[in-house]
Amino acid sequence: MHLFGLVLFGFIAFFWLTHGLRVAYGAIRLPWIKDFAPAPDTDCPRISVLFAARDEEEKLPAALATLMEIDYPDLEVIAVDDRSQDATGRILDEFAAAHPRLRVVHITQLPSGWLGKPHALQKAYEASTGDWLLFTDARCAFQT
Repeated sequence: MHLFGLVLFGFIAFFWLTHGLRVAYGAIRLPWIKDFAPAPDTDCPRISVLFAARDEEEKLPAALATLMEIDYPDLEVIAVDDRSQDATGRILDEFAAAHPRLRVVHITQLPSGWLGKPHALQKAYEASTGDWLLFTDARCAFQT
């Protein structure tokens, strides 16, 4: 019986050893992204970054500044002012005046049957023109 267990565990160990070697060999052969040139600007799909902001006057300017620094060639940013009671709408409008990639949608009333954020993001989606959509939060700072 001990011989049977030894043989069985030997086969199991052999299987995992060969499988591990195959994985290691495959990982070594993977191409590195640094070895490829970036795609030409004309080949890049349009990307829409969408977010809803409600009463975000404290953190919004810093987050918007990092968004506007992104150097992707075909990027649009759609910001929705979702019934803010503070200076959020004004901050968004000022940034939009200085940055043509930023468009602002203002919401003054919430339709019945909707929750605030889903409605705001739906309005952002409707205003977007991108092939790819990136939904984010108004307080997120992006590293460029």
